[in-house]
Amino acid sequence: MCHQKKADQNIDNPEGEDIESSKVLPAERGVILCNKLFFLKQQYKNLTATERKEKRLETEVPIWEKFRNWLDTINPTGGSKLEKAVNYAMNHKMELMNYLLDGRCESSNNAAERKVKSYVMARKNFLFHGTVVGANASAIVFNLVETAKANNLNVFQYLYTLLLYMPDYKDEPAGIDMLLPWSDFTQENCSGITDTEKITPETRGNLPL
Repeated sequence: MCHQKKADQNIDNPEGEDIESSKVLPAERGVILCNKLFFLKQQYKNLTATERKEKRLETEVPIWEKFRNWLDTINPTGGSKLEKAVNYAMNHKMELMNYLLDGRCESSNNAAERKVKSYVMARKNFLFHGTVVGANASAIVFNLVETAKANNLNVFQYLYTLLLYMPDYKDEPAGIDMLLPWSDFTQENCSGITDTEKITPETRGNLPL
């Protein structure tokens, strides 16, 4: 989606910008429409997921219709960055609107890209994976770490808790649910700092299933 980096910046209200004006270049019209979506994202950030979905369907769907109409009229220079962006948008018309289906979804992938940076930075140190199994293990660990951070957990404590309980509960769905980052048990036990020397496999007790 064009100008994705602006999704996390404060954007002035673009309502006064007329995309039909002769002073607006064809390529600028697409940017204006994207900015309208990003501006609305700012306005809805404090709403509940249900409220956000309702507002998006009311106000953002018409903008997407204008954006799709704009795509049909634009004729970018071959090999240009604009052509690449337009072709991508044309090939993913419906996918770009999937976030409208759930108010919890983000309208851009900026947050996901930021989460990947920890892996990218680490990769500069270990350079490559020796095996596919090693790559899978690395992906799992980084996924756990970033999910813990996203849920405001103490990452070390969360990993320690998983290693403490998972061997005995890996085949019990209720136990796995209780060890998910957003469960009440995990939030209570992994949001602060716990003395790991006192909580051992022998003294941990059982999960309160």
